[in-house]
Amino acid sequence: MRIVAKGLQIRPMAEEDFHDVFRLYRQVVSRNTSDSEFDFFQIFKSFLGNTAREAYVATVHQRVIGLVTLYYLDVMRHCGQIASIQELVVTEEFQGRGVGEALLEFVKAKVKEKNCRGLEVAADPWQKKAKTFYEQCGWHGKILNFNCSNLI
Repeated sequence: MRIVAKGLQIRPMAEEDFHDVFRLYRQVVSRNTSDSEFDFFQIFKSFLGNTAREAYVATVHQRVIGLVTLYYLDVMRHCGQIASIQELVVTEEFQGRGVGEALLEFVKAKVKEKNCRGLEVAADPWQKKAKTFYEQCGWHGKILNFNCSNLI
């Protein structure tokens, strides 16, 4: 793992994080998208207090610099619940400083804590930077499955 930003903390996303999380979202998607802030807020709100999905923010000195979302799914082929990372994003300023790796390690601990049977990482094929990041972390493929006994 690279040197992590000093003062890094990871905590559950809260309602007051909306504008910072929306800024991170806009960093990932095309600037030309027609998605409105209102539409995004509806999805953002659906994470708050939801047991089937969770979102965590990485902060440095209370400034949001990263986000990871986890969805929990009952999957037949796994005969139980798995977790799926759908978004993992770090502000451009803090990329390459270990924040993404710290979010992944945090997620691995959460998945093991919930006794999930696996963890999937979803990265769209057009997200070459994301694919490279996951490969550098030792994960290969578009959708990655791991037995939770191997996570920690």
